[in-house]
Amino acid sequence: MSDLSHPNSPSPTDSESDGESAHSGYDPTYSSDEPMYPKRQRLCARIRKAAVDLITALPESLLLHVLSFLPIEDAVKTQVLSKRWLHLWTYSTSLVFLHDSDKSVSDFVSFVDRTLVLCNCTKLKKLGVRFAYEPDYASNVNLWTMFAMGKGAEELQLDFENVPWEIDEEVGYYLLPQLLYSKSSFKVLQFSKCNVMPKGVVCWNSLKKLSIGYAGLSEDVIQKILAGSPVLEILELYYFYGFNRLHISNASVKKLILRDFWEHNEEVEEEYQIDRYLSMLEVSAPHLHSLEILGHLRDKICRLGDVSSLVDANLNFYMEIYHSYDNVSYVNMLRGLLQSLVHVKKITLGTLAIQVLSIMEAKGLRSPLLNCEFLTLDTGIWKPVLPGIANMLESSPNLETLVITTSSSNYDACFSDACTELCNFDEKSYWTSKEKPFMCLTLHLHEVKFIGLGSYNFDFHLSFAQFLLKNARVLQKMVIDSKTESCNWPKEFVRAARKLLSFPRSSPNAVVLF
Repeated sequence: MSDLSHPNSPSPTDSESDGESAHSGYDPTYSSDEPMYPKRQRLCARIRKAAVDLITALPESLLLHVLSFLPIEDAVKTQVLSKRWLHLWTYSTSLVFLHDSDKSVSDFVSFVDRTLVLCNCTKLKKLGVRFAYEPDYASNVNLWTMFAMGKGAEELQLDFENVPWEIDEEVGYYLLPQLLYSKSSFKVLQFSKCNVMPKGVVCWNSLKKLSIGYAGLSEDVIQKILAGSPVLEILELYYFYGFNRLHISNASVKKLILRDFWEHNEEVEEEYQIDRYLSMLEVSAPHLHSLEILGHLRDKICRLGDVSSLVDANLNFYMEIYHSYDNVSYVNMLRGLLQSLVHVKKITLGTLAIQVLSIMEAKGLRSPLLNCEFLTLDTGIWKPVLPGIANMLESSPNLETLVITTSSSNYDACFSDACTELCNFDEKSYWTSKEKPFMCLTLHLHEVKFIGLGSYNFDFHLSFAQFLLKNARVLQKMVIDSKTESCNWPKEFVRAARKLLSFPRSSPNAVVLF
């Protein structure tokens, strides 16, 4: 644990304040076999001194900006550099405290307490704390929160994600002080494993972004927050529960992120109860521009109401499979979501959504006709997703840009068994057997990107790329971005690249870039 110098502590020596070592004549290039000439000695010393002075001579505002990117423990350590740096860290406007698991919680709490006492800045931009919160430290966190409010902080992050899952929320979670809800200086607020329970009116008049995670939230609490946040632009909820409808009427809210729902035993209104396993979450936000539904939905079936202003949607989620007949619920959910997104220009689909589309394709169920121009398929290309990809190509006649990436490959197994049973075809010849033309390939598709391409199922990616080159008549560019970090690609990629470059292209302007 770093010691914090009090403002009245002894200052460094003059030689230290100049940033020089006591051995100012030391030359790292010198060896015992080579004499040190005085002229060279003086030159090395001047170079070292000049290098240090260039940094030390920078304006204080710029030095403080540099310190704002450091964890506070590292910022404190800069006090030993010179007299100029001794108290500089105490004027830092960004204080981020991250608990190191190698140190005890009590030592961490003491360090935060002592640091805030020595803080001399008149206005704070950011206070962030992440540690394994315990109820015994509630008074300390109260003081930290009051400190942020007293300094007019623009951003406050209370991240208590290490709180044990089994702990009672009402007893073990940190309860946000009521005074916090009336402080209007905040522009960004992030709370994780905190009890968010405003009793009165919320006055977050400057708030632009709000993130709440690992929390139970009632519809009444959410509406209080929305009513008291007139300029809120981004709302993020993750690992949450407690409500079945989310209506956002604020014209200012442009982005909504719903990530990783929390499985919790709760009573669900009858109209939102699908069966004993599944319930519904209905989202309506007529002014929203961007919507992300990500991660584990647990037992929630999502339905969209009015999202008429939406231009960007990301459906990269996965779900529990309780019974085989759940496929019907998931198919109906995805068809409903896509129906609500027919006007959206930019869509991202994860592996599960594409596998559900494969099930629909196998059953002869058509997707709604989409106005999508930019489509990202976040999936590895393998048998269970091939019909789903074909389904999306057919349903997106105006598609201009197609991106294939693989960040959600860990979700591959969600519906793989169901897809394999329904998809009775030879995956190796799947694309060559597609005789009907896709309208987007004929008229609009001009760019294709394969991002994060690895050796896994590379033949499937290669077959799909060959199909696109052969059929995309207005294609201008195909980009292959490998996962390989080395400048020298493995031999299999070199061979694949040569093979890909040899494929015929229907577009005379198409280029392939690696």
